[in-house]
Amino acid sequence: MKTVQTVTGPVSTDKLGSVLMHEHVVSSSMGIATHYPQFYLKNLEEVIEKDLLDCKAEGILTVADGTPVGLGRDVRLLKKFSEDTGVNIIATTGWWGMEPPYLGPSTDEQWAQCFIDDIRVGCDGTDIKAGFLKGAMDKEGPNPWNRKMHHAAAMASVETGVPIFLHTYCPTETPRHQLQFLLEAGAAPNKIEVGHILETVDLEFVKWIYDQGVWLGLERIPCQHFEGEYSVTTEHRIRFIKEILDAGMGDRVLFSHDLPITSTLFDNQSDEVKAYVEAQKPDHLLFIKKHVFPKLAEMGLDPDYLWNLTIENPRKFFEG
Repeated sequence: MKTVQTVTGPVSTDKLGSVLMHEHVVSSSMGIATHYPQFYLKNLEEVIEKDLLDCKAEGILTVADGTPVGLGRDVRLLKKFSEDTGVNIIATTGWWGMEPPYLGPSTDEQWAQCFIDDIRVGCDGTDIKAGFLKGAMDKEGPNPWNRKMHHAAAMASVETGVPIFLHTYCPTETPRHQLQFLLEAGAAPNKIEVGHILETVDLEFVKWIYDQGVWLGLERIPCQHFEGEYSVTTEHRIRFIKEILDAGMGDRVLFSHDLPITSTLFDNQSDEVKAYVEAQKPDHLLFIKKHVFPKLAEMGLDPDYLWNLTIENPRKFFEG
């Protein structure tokens, strides 16, 4: 029997149900969760539990939380919400963000051991173990720090068998560099998910990623557009999903939203900003099921096929 490590313990892959492969239950800055939770929403528990229970009622039984230390990981809260709602939650190790400015010199091997300890011992001084590794590269492109972090994630994956998912910036094709870094450190392609695919509409580039033997993370939907940012609209993203599936890549797609249920980035903004953010994500973590899949069905795709992709593909991914 194959299992996946969740915040409440191992869960059989055939019990995962429909899986959202990249969400953020609570996101913040490093240290806020452990030192200044006063910045959390006053009704944080009510908000999060409602969204998770809504997911469960619709057959979404597992959420992979893509929040490592640099985004304010709070594994104690994740465990509480999983126990209270019955939704499986997978915690993340690995790295997102800049190099810690006061750390001093560090090696790939030291970081890999940190990630391995998160997976085998527990995160943040607890026995709550991570089941996912994260690597990240954004507009800054390849540099010594993110090469080190990708190497460390690859080494930890090889040692533990835990898969890796990538924060990317597809408009500048960062997956080309990220996959090079992971593969040169020994990572197995079938244990890598390349995220944020829907930030591009370049099908040839996506085919190149697929041909490396990795998985395609179809998330960042609905589009959360802010003035001045590069953005592919939600409608374009939905049409691009159909192109990807029509091109025969559906056997290695993994769906999610990459939305925070709560985030101190938005929770403490003005009412006007909060209303704007909320308006961009109708139905929250049910947006794909209630909005994206019906539109794809109108384009001729079988609704049962689409739903089954959210069950069978994550199972296959975690089983390796």
